[in-house]
Amino acid sequence: MPKTDVVLISEQERDLLCALSYTHLACGQSAQSLALLRLAVSDNSQDVNLLRIFAYALIAEGLGDEALTILDRLDVLDDQQSSRVPLTLMRSHALLRARRMDEARAVFQSYVSLRSSTILLKQT
Repeated sequence: MPKTDVVLISEQERDLLCALSYTHLACGQSAQSLALLRLAVSDNSQDVNLLRIFAYALIAEGLGDEALTILDRLDVLDDQQSSRVPLTLMRSHALLRARRMDEARAVFQSYVSLRSSTILLKQT
């Protein structure tokens, strides 16, 4: 049976990988960003910021099904009310990339409703 080595990275190394991957994303280099993020994200990662960037990179690379898995994790981990609107928009894009058009449309409509109610709350 082959031996598999698990290499753990430090928090500083993870933060550097995140910063580099974010820069790649901002420059339209989502494939490079995704490669770096795969080094930083583990199966049990609970870092919401890291998972958000990872989901965004997956969507940018057209990997909707994989992004949906990450977004499901974020639904459990990210309990901040301010995250609901952007995560709903990301989910609609992930569904679109996964070619689940009817679901994508329905989730986008939810996003529009959430966004409208958020704007109304801010105005009052």
